[in-house]
Amino acid sequence: MTEDSANNGGAVERQRGIRLTVLAIVAVGIVLVAGFFYAATRARMMTAEELKSQGAYLYENPRSLPNFTLLNDRGETLTPTSLEGKWNLIFFGFTYCPDVCPTTLAQLKAFYQELEPAVQADTQIWLSSVDPARDTPEQLHSYLDFFHPAFRGITGDFLEIHRFATSLNIPFTKVPGGGNNYQVEHSANVALVNPKGHSVGFFKAPLEISKLKRAYLSIREYH
Repeated sequence: MTEDSANNGGAVERQRGIRLTVLAIVAVGIVLVAGFFYAATRARMMTAEELKSQGAYLYENPRSLPNFTLLNDRGETLTPTSLEGKWNLIFFGFTYCPDVCPTTLAQLKAFYQELEPAVQADTQIWLSSVDPARDTPEQLHSYLDFFHPAFRGITGDFLEIHRFATSLNIPFTKVPGGGNNYQVEHSANVALVNPKGHSVGFFKAPLEISKLKRAYLSIREYH
């Protein structure tokens, strides 16, 4: 091998070494930036007391739901397994409700629209009717479409719904009298069911969108 060949070979090796070093530095930089971005965007873990200050109340242990057979707003059968695979926010109300229900659903719409697309895809918002005699699947579907096409409704047998609501710690009762224009007293709290189909707590009314979002993102990340 001539001296020139040796020099050329050495230069090639040095260039290769430089390229590898540069690639390694770039790779490390990408990892660091990605880690920083993840840490910056990840929701902070909140204590139980901090969550309460944001209006979120979690049970000490997730609670299994009782068996039930209801209908969604498309007329499809809905059972406990229907709630698996996503985070579910369930508000109990009815389409003839004059004030609390449309206000709460409007707040849930604003909250939902503030979520990142990936979080939206993993979040289902429900209106479970406390007035199934008037809230048919068709009625619910038309009503919810006014707020957001991704929102789903729940209706069915009154006693089944009452048992479902009780299991989620959301009481309601029909006001006597009033004929066909009766009202239903109900809580404006929003129940939270995790992707395993377990009740984990609720968001206390009145809702504040910024607090709801902050608490929800923290719960999703750490519970």
